Amino acid sequence: AYAQFVLTLKPGGLVLYDLTSSYVEGTHCPLAKLGHNRDGKRHKLQVNYGLVTDGRGCPVAVSVFDGNVSDSTTLLPQVTRIHQTFGVRDVVIVGDRGMMSQQAIDELKGTDGVAWITALKSVQLRTLLEEGALQLGLFDERNLFEFRHPAFPDERLIACRNPELAKLRGHKRESLLTATGAELDKVKRLVDRGRLRGRAEIGVRVGRVVNKYKVAKHFALTIEDARFVYTRRAARIATEAALDGIYLIRTNVPARRMTAADTVRNYKALSQVELAFRSLKTIDLHVRPIHHRVADRVRSHIFLCMLAYYVE
Repeated sequence: AYAQFVLTLKPGGLVLYDLTSSYVEGTHCPLAKLGHNRDGKRHKLQVNYGLVTDGRGCPVAVSVFDGNVSDSTTLLPQVTRIHQTFGVRDVVIVGDRGMMSQQAIDELKGTDGVAWITALKSVQLRTLLEEGALQLGLFDERNLFEFRHPAFPDERLIACRNPELAKLRGHKRESLLTATGAELDKVKRLVDRGRLRGRAEIGVRVGRVVNKYKVAKHFALTIEDARFVYTRRAARIATEAALDGIYLIRTNVPARRMTAADTVRNYKALSQVELAFRSLKTIDLHVRPIHHRVADRVRSHIFLCMLAYYVE
């Protein structure tokens, strides 16, 4: 199996990498920690594991980490592993925006033979839009275009638009705003009828509502001892809606080596790792829950599940 894995990584080829977690039953495993839970199991201990695949999504290696480790800190060990264990030095690492922090990118820039592809975070995207560096009008004729910006020296930025994703995000936002408005109307009726009084008590009830659906930034709230009024922030909603379906790919791979369209396709190949995680966790292999207490047994359990996915 090891020799077979080595053949799947080619010099100059793509390496896809992402991190996920699975919850652990019991409290005695030294790897099990509280962390960002991706299983929807609140207050459950978990372990993290990172999956390395080739450009097709075929698994190459898996590494198990403490359950509270951050995504970006696991990236460089994988690059070292690719170099030392597999003997492949010239690769293109593809990771999502959570994996490829600026610190991780700076470290990759100092590593010979490693190029990378990732995406900008939404706050960076919004900054480029406000500065005028990102011209949304260019999307009238095409769904992607390439440009450069001094804040990202020696990098290529590729702006992409997905119309279907834009519709989905717009629909989801409106659903959340409508649901929040309905809950705020209930609070307003209580205040108007005198059944809820006091700025502090009203504030607590309103805070519970706006935090439930995570859209507090889109509402202007006026809270007094016997009065509560809210309105939607139309301008802020419109600004966010303008970015629906738009994402920015950033890479240091030269254009002569990879076109803009190929770069976008290679970033989207990360969906193959997500498919692997779904297969490992829910569809086929059921890696979770983990009942082992000894760290090496946890690693063996996850490694065997990866081998099974390789066969699948």
